[in-house]
Amino acid sequence: MKNIAKKIVTDVFATNSKEIISIIEDKGYDVVSFDIFDTLIKRNVNKSSDVFGVLENEYRKYFKAEKPIAELRKQAESMVNIDSATLDDIYSVITSLSNSEKEWLKDREIYLETKLCQKNRNMYDVFTWCKKNNKKILIISDMYLSNSVIERILKNSGYRDWDSLYVSCEYSARKATGKLFDIVKQQENLNVENWVHIGDAQKGDYISPKREGLNAILIRINEYNTEYYNKKYLLKERKENKYTYNIINSFIKNNEPYDYNYYEKLGYEVIGPILYGYSQWLQYSAKRMNINKLFFLAREGAFLKKAFEIVSDSSIKAHLIKVSRKATTIPLLHKTENIEELLRSVNVSRRNFTVENLLDACGLNFENKDRILKHTQIEKNELLERLSKESKDKLYRVSRDSIVENSRQQEEYIRGYLAEFNFSGNIGVCDVGWSGTIQHNLQEICPDTKVTGFYMGKKNKGIDNNGPAKAFLFDDERNSKIRSEIMSSPDIFELFFLSTDGTTLGYSEKNGRYYCIQAKPDQSVENAKEILKLQAAAIRFVEDFKKFRKNISICMDSNGYVAGYSRFINPPSLDTVKEFSNFSFLNVGTHSMVAEKNLLYYTVNPQKFIDEFLNNGSKSIFLRSIFKLPLPYANIIDFIRKFDKG
Repeated sequence: MKNIAKKIVTDVFATNSKEIISIIEDKGYDVVSFDIFDTLIKRNVNKSSDVFGVLENEYRKYFKAEKPIAELRKQAESMVNIDSATLDDIYSVITSLSNSEKEWLKDREIYLETKLCQKNRNMYDVFTWCKKNNKKILIISDMYLSNSVIERILKNSGYRDWDSLYVSCEYSARKATGKLFDIVKQQENLNVENWVHIGDAQKGDYISPKREGLNAILIRINEYNTEYYNKKYLLKERKENKYTYNIINSFIKNNEPYDYNYYEKLGYEVIGPILYGYSQWLQYSAKRMNINKLFFLAREGAFLKKAFEIVSDSSIKAHLIKVSRKATTIPLLHKTENIEELLRSVNVSRRNFTVENLLDACGLNFENKDRILKHTQIEKNELLERLSKESKDKLYRVSRDSIVENSRQQEEYIRGYLAEFNFSGNIGVCDVGWSGTIQHNLQEICPDTKVTGFYMGKKNKGIDNNGPAKAFLFDDERNSKIRSEIMSSPDIFELFFLSTDGTTLGYSEKNGRYYCIQAKPDQSVENAKEILKLQAAAIRFVEDFKKFRKNISICMDSNGYVAGYSRFINPPSLDTVKEFSNFSFLNVGTHSMVAEKNLLYYTVNPQKFIDEFLNNGSKSIFLRSIFKLPLPYANIIDFIRKFDKG
């Protein structure tokens, strides 16, 4: 009831921060006083007591001991005279810690407060306007931190040139009782009619100053929240005494530009944290394995490389090579000896894979395809799964010479292309991931090179047979929930990381130089613009968060980086369905990410639903576009996969 009452008061009396300057100007106030925390200053944690949770983790890491530091710290604050208590007073009542532990904790708490704090963008604008317009600026806070620490926090956050600072512990008086306002009034010799106080606390910043005859403006603690705020994960994380997502979401809330569109929000809030976490993990993992050369695999690799070069310390060389599953598979097809090996090599997994799809996957030109089809008398649109064994064997026999000739030439070309990048030694390849096919192919093409894969995620234990590989977010034994959510719509996850260039088809040579041949872009110019906006916003998050992390050393958990994606995809919103309805994805044939028809149509034509569902690489979005309801589609898809691996 207390929280409900507070919310009602805030809804009725709070003023939008954008209106404050007009109010000060219209009323002609000469003196403006500001509260500090949640007014001038925002902490990059969900609530102030989360600082104590972070402090407990820091204690555990430093002292290698388990003690309920957060609870002890909260209890201690409730035991002292809050009107006059300093940080020393608070820690003095904790009897279960040694003096050295308490001294370390005090220093570390001050460190965390100074590093987790930043300016409140909206109130900084008000503060700056007041300075430019020659208002007398006072800063008044009920706080146990000393004046010097508060000054450091304010200056670190960009505040300068206020007139006076009043902190409750320095005067043994609080705003909430009105006594601190009395002291300020006397010391500054103020006329209350010309004085307005601004803050977020209903009692200390609104009711109390009004009772003392001051003018007061109440502001909301949270005027803005993130689009993909995952409250469920935040509460779970806090219960486990982890604070990665807590800090990330608070940082986003405090720093994301207000004018971002749908795609930019998705980039800054969802993809940016994943990129940052992956880049940090990649540098750490590569160094541990004594790898000093990383090759990012285009198309996704261009985006990954850009983020890595922002986050890394430049001790590891980063290169971009243009490859694809098709372009690295064709050079190995000459090693196949029958149709079964050929089909495994080109990874025929879709039910609508046609004879023409197979010949295209082998890199054959129009003349060779036409000759093969005429000789075998097989229609190009015939589905492979419907061909008899005899027909498949004949198709392989007739096409083998052309496949081998093209394959050997591509093997020569790709080796020349890779040699130009010094693709040798103990190296890493970096990609979004899944089954590690390209890594396997590159290892086969360059057998003297030791290739280790570094992925966002990997699935199927068989990847270990393709060479050593590590994954940041998930594998078959780890983080099954993240895996099911991402793999419920892998096409859209990959889309966020793709270059807007077309895929790599193969390689050629001119005047002794090797180069790649690329297809036309998959997406329209308009769609490509939106993906570029998303990626630019994600890179901005990486840049912003790196600056924040540079000044603070705290442990962060990989799962926290992906919590926003979980909120985005399970279930996807109807806005997401709408935004991506014009996108297509090139897999085996081009298909839409959303359903082509409505629920009534699929009810009458269930086979059409099955075919589209199995061929769609964004199944969560596909299902939401049909059923509309906010169901746990990732879980539903997992259940379906138990019965059909198509």
